[in-house]
Amino acid sequence: MGTPTTAEDWLALAREIGEEFTRDIARRTRTRERPDAQLRRLKDSGLTNLAIPRELGGAGQRWSLIVRTIRELAAGDGSVGMLYGYHQLNLVNLRREPQPRRDRLLAEIAERRLWLSGVVNPRDDDILATPDGEGFRLDGRKGFCSGAAFADLLSVSARHARDGRRLMALIPADRPGLHYADDWDHFGVERSDSGSFVLSEVRAEPGEVIANDLEDGDDFSAVIRTPVNQSAFTQFYLGSALGALRAARAYVHREGRAWLHAGVDKAHQDPLLVSQFGELWIALQGAIALADRAALKVDELLAADEAFSAELRGEAAVEVASAKVLAARTALDVTSRVFEVMGARATHNRYAFDRFWRDTRTHSLHDPLAHKLLEVGEYALNGQYPPVRAYT
Repeated sequence: MGTPTTAEDWLALAREIGEEFTRDIARRTRTRERPDAQLRRLKDSGLTNLAIPRELGGAGQRWSLIVRTIRELAAGDGSVGMLYGYHQLNLVNLRREPQPRRDRLLAEIAERRLWLSGVVNPRDDDILATPDGEGFRLDGRKGFCSGAAFADLLSVSARHARDGRRLMALIPADRPGLHYADDWDHFGVERSDSGSFVLSEVRAEPGEVIANDLEDGDDFSAVIRTPVNQSAFTQFYLGSALGALRAARAYVHREGRAWLHAGVDKAHQDPLLVSQFGELWIALQGAIALADRAALKVDELLAADEAFSAELRGEAAVEVASAKVLAARTALDVTSRVFEVMGARATHNRYAFDRFWRDTRTHSLHDPLAHKLLEVGEYALNGQYPPVRAYT
């Protein structure tokens, strides 16, 4: 297709590339082949610049469209879809910067088609930023640095060595002293290389400190980025479920065998199997509808500017939390039950159909769903919005 100009054009491109990524996915999954070729394809396509304004060289698309592209890419390749989602998160996080500086950063990212990721995990708060001249020296370790092994630019969170206040720095991924531990050995999203990073006297120049002197209550990463993060995770789970259902449909038509007592010639004619597909489809469509509605609320949050309010932020957080719980549970159910409609032969490792469940199960443990239910329950019963924190 030509260069996309509308939101639907971009979504169609993401769907086309997602389908492209399904080719040879079983082999790439079994061999844990690095997704360098897929990430290059996304850079070349322009999809990595969706969140950047048009006047700065990007596509100027809304968050509600971006998350739908995450869903389509995750349906084709879970590891790549997840990495792409984290790239978009880090682009959105740059919105907190003063406009002249932010615009320069975004224009450079758009022009060079740079890939962003983070060394951020808030549960590993052990990177110290020691003043060094006008900049800082960063030392410590962070676990679960999703996508950082493939990034061009890294956002790094740290604590000031003197007073403990937090800062964020955006540094080139080839900066001396950055070491990827290559310790990602999990059964899901295995090609995302989401392991730990060690920083040894990593220099952060004054112009690379993108946020300083942050408190939890006024940190943009919590006020804005947390609902954005959780919204992206939601669509990643739905992408896994969508990919599983598409794969099951193709398998049943291509290789499915009618049950000997079903009284039909073809598997796709079996009314019991058709009914099972209908049940899975309805569940998925309901979860997608709620997730897309929550993404529209995030659009409002990102566009609020002077209209920002605690109520708007709270409503967005509740919508996103509700959607995430439903998406994760629906995806875990769909990615498991598709085997019931495909049959025993579909469990052969040559298909790697288990990747959909493994990817969902692994990432859905990012932060506890039980605590998301508690957030929603406090709102539903007591009218309380989730507090502004790293995961809420």
